[in-house]
Parts: sequence; structure tokens; C-alpha cells
Amino acid sequence: MSTDWRAWLWKTLGEQFNVPALSDCVLLVAGKKEEKKEKVYVHKLVLSLHSPILGRQLFSAHGAKQELDLSETERDIDTFTEFMQCLYDNGASITNDNVDTMLGLSRKYQVRWLQMRCLNHIARHFSNDDALYMVISEGY
Repeated sequence: MSTDWRAWLWKTLGEQFNVPALSDCVLLVAGKKEEKKEKVYVHKLVLSLHSPILGRQLFSAHGAKQELDLSETERDIDTFTEFMQCLYDNGASITNDNVDTMLGLSRKYQVRWLQMRCLNHIARHFSNDDALYMVISEGY
């Protein structure tokens, strides 16, 4: 029974990601067109629980922010949206195609549990040589 409620919780939380009516914060990320910023709708509680970096940026000495502009550092809306989805679905959206970028972003934003999930995924799904290359290229 204890596993059922956890699965339900992560599924329900995952459904709340990027829903404007339910969010309490907007992240601005560089869009596909250079001059356009894309909006990613999130919850401050979720981000601050997972990432001390994002938590500090959202809850500064000047109060809680309703909007956080990450467009100077986050240049790929698709990759960043995938990363945010991982925070909302407990890493269920990690794949062989995105694990290296998810590992890099989890390091950048200090999401330790996601780093471990990515490393475990690499260990299970890649050859030793490929895994070593991926881990070294991410600075481990």
C-alpha cells in the first residue's frame, strides 16, 4: 500500500507541471526564436524542495518572486522543460537520449537525487566506456 500512494503522489504532481492556472511562479527561458522568451509554469514549493539553487533565486532577501528570468543561462526551452518534468515526476522521464543533459542540469541546480537517478540510469543502460565518457564529460 505504501508504494501506491507514492506512485499516485508523483503522478498527480507530474500532472501539475506547466499548468498556468495551478502554478504560482513563471520561469522565463530562452525560446526557439532568439528574441522570444518562453514561459514555464512551476510551483515555488516544488522547486525549492528539490533545488537549493532555485530556492535561493525564488526566495531572495527581497521576498518571493512570481517570475524568474533564466533566459541568460538556460538557452534551450525543450531541454529545460524536460528537466523540470523530471522534478515533477520523480525522474520517470529520464531516457537514454536525455540522461546526459539531465545529469548536467541536476548538477548545475544541485538536485542530488536526480543526479543519482541519472548515474544509475547510465550504469544500467550504457556500456562501461560510454558511461565513463558521459560521467567524465559532466565533470565527475
